[in-house]
Order: sequence, then structure tokens, then C-alpha cells
Amino acid sequence: MTPPPQQREPSPSRQRRERERAAARTEILQAARDLARAEGWEAVSMRRLADRIGYSANYAYRYFKGRDDILLAFVRDGFLRLAASMRSSGTSAREAAAAYLDFALDEPDLYQVMYGLGGVRVSAAETVTEGGAVGAVIADTLGITDPYDDRIARIWATAHGLAALHSIRKLPDDRAHLHRLLAASVEDLLRTPRQPQGGAR
Repeated sequence: MTPPPQQREPSPSRQRRERERAAARTEILQAARDLARAEGWEAVSMRRLADRIGYSANYAYRYFKGRDDILLAFVRDGFLRLAASMRSSGTSAREAAAAYLDFALDEPDLYQVMYGLGGVRVSAAETVTEGGAVGAVIADTLGITDPYDDRIARIWATAHGLAALHSIRKLPDDRAHLHRLLAASVEDLLRTPRQPQGGAR
């Protein structure tokens, strides 16, 4: 059997270009997040970013197709980081839900754009894989394989609901209180028998 051909290592010049590209994308994304924190996600535009980093608008277009492409990068990264945080928090649904809430509280601007809470939206169809990773973590803590099991959606919706209500100041700004509400809700959900699915999927 013929061994597969070995991939050639990129040339030094190509490696340098890739580093420069990664650095430029990081600079643009940081400028976008700084602008969003200061003025909200609706303020993020290619022209505003160009002004902020001191280059022409064409510079940003070399690395992103437009504002929506930048927002998509944030949403994908956010969901991957959220899933990783939940997965490393422990093995129980309560621990995963608590990590979810902590992420939302610690990264409010990122959480806003992930869920379209900051006045801008990214198509959910573009982030199915990354978003599904969050549901997969919850499923793992419950020991289930059915991604449509209603317990996943109920735990996810509870954690998100508390985070969203907190973000619009409908709940006290007390992290311990929010975690108590979440823990009690998750325990209640887990004690309740699973509701049968209605209709065909």
C-alpha cells in the first residue's frame, strides 16, 4: 500500500503572510468589539472601523466581506467559547447551566450579538453547527442522544431567559441571586417527567 504523500510545509513567506493576515483580522475584530462596547453593535460599520484603526475602508474589506461577515465571526467564536466553558464546568446539567449564565454575565456585549439582542442579527442558518454545540453539552450532561429531547430546550431556554432579562434590567444585578433562580429552575425541570413530542419532526 502506497503511503499518502506528505504535505509540504508552507514557505517562510507564506507563513509570514498568514501571520500578518491573522494579526490584521484580530485588529479589526478588536476594533469592532471596542466600538460595540462604546456605542452598541449598530454603530459597527466598515467605515467606522477603518477610521478607528487608521486605515482606508478598503483595508478592512481585504479581510472581511463586510460588517455581516465580522458579526458572523463574533457569533461563531462566541458559541464555541460558550460550549467549551460549559463542557469544562463539570458533568451535571446544573453546572453546565451555571457556566452558561456566567458566560452571559461576563461577556454581555458578545452575548448580545450571539442572540441578536444588540440591535443587529446574524442568520441562525450560518451558525447551526456552533449553536448546536451548546445543546450537545446539555445533552451530554443528561446522558441523552436525541438532540430534540425537550429537556435540552427547556434548560437552554431557562438559562437564556434569565440572561436576557438581566441584560434589560428586569432582574436584580445580583449574580448569586440569578444563580439561585437558575439552579432551582433546573432542578424543577429535571424532576418533571419529560413531555411527549407532538407531531412528526
